Amino acid sequence: MEKKQTFTYHCKGETVGAADALVEVSGFSKAKIKGLMSAGAVWLHAGKKQKVIRRASSLVKKDEKIKLYFDPNIKEFDMSKVQCVHDTHNWGIWFKPAGLLSQGTKYGDEFTILRHIEKSINREVFLIHRLDRETSGLMIFAYNKKAARLLSEQIRERSIRKFYQAVVHGTLSESGESHDPIDDKEAHTKYEVVSHKDGNTNLDVEIITGRKHQIRIHLANIGYPVIGDKAYGKRDGRSLKLVAYKLILNDPYRPEKQLEVSISEKEKLF
Repeated sequence: MEKKQTFTYHCKGETVGAADALVEVSGFSKAKIKGLMSAGAVWLHAGKKQKVIRRASSLVKKDEKIKLYFDPNIKEFDMSKVQCVHDTHNWGIWFKPAGLLSQGTKYGDEFTILRHIEKSINREVFLIHRLDRETSGLMIFAYNKKAARLLSEQIRERSIRKFYQAVVHGTLSESGESHDPIDDKEAHTKYEVVSHKDGNTNLDVEIITGRKHQIRIHLANIGYPVIGDKAYGKRDGRSLKLVAYKLILNDPYRPEKQLEVSISEKEKLF
């Protein structure tokens, strides 16, 4: 794996074009710089503020800095696998395939579901909750600040119900729940045994809280790690058998209307 690199240009004099400045400090061609800018890998630092700049015509003024965060290991992703499952003018629910990031890093956001939606609808998009890169399934996005506020309130109030399918190693005989804290924070997972196959167990899981890797940690803690979980289970080369398959929530603009949204049968694990 090649090393990541950071290139910095500090403007100490007259205003200069961002792309030209980065060509100077990186040695990359202007065409490559334009591509990296478009991909969200260039940040402008002005005082304590920093923001992504995507246009090659952007200018860097005196005492400002621009930084190019270059990761040669970023791979292209087939974005055609991203699908809108439920859409309104103000918000939507989208399917994120396994292997795709929810949002970008300082090294770019081109191959993320958030940036894909922004480019698809040509509007500002707000991420309401996340899924791990390895996990596929449903995610909620807002298309304006009001919708983001209303949906985030439901997240805080735990009124959005989130259901997953998981396939775990071993034959788990009884349904149950886990309250094991994660990073010293409350965490609550419910799991129901659906069926058994080939010495493994199919589970229907609901998370009451939303801690990082919550399902994976809780199931590993009871001795039944998710198949394909390299962090908490076995490194056997298989993909993670975990999918966020169903959401139940209230329409943020019509709270009396409850919605249940599921992924297609072909995307389910069982």
